[in-house]
Amino acid sequence: MLNYIPISSKANLPDALKLINDYFQQIAAENQTKTVAQSGGLALQEGKQQNGTYGIALSDPNNTPRILIGFHKNGQPVIAVTKNKNVFDALGE
Repeated sequence: MLNYIPISSKANLPDALKLINDYFQQIAAENQTKTVAQSGGLALQEGKQQNGTYGIALSDPNNTPRILIGFHKNGQPVIAVTKNKNVFDALGE
């Protein structure tokens, strides 16, 4: 989560510019993907997915993405659940 950290008016220009650039980099990363970790991998991934589209993917305890609420590569919306398979593989993504 991105937190607000003020830049001191007494900061020298190179330091202030570095902080500003770092903040923009954090904002760009926030706009791509948010994740929730579990042992050995991701439990949830929100944002840009492995097929290049955006949505929410939930993984099982073995870190296999099994539920997708998002989009196919062709732009069509999808809600997909798999039993024993990576949901992206099952969709041919």
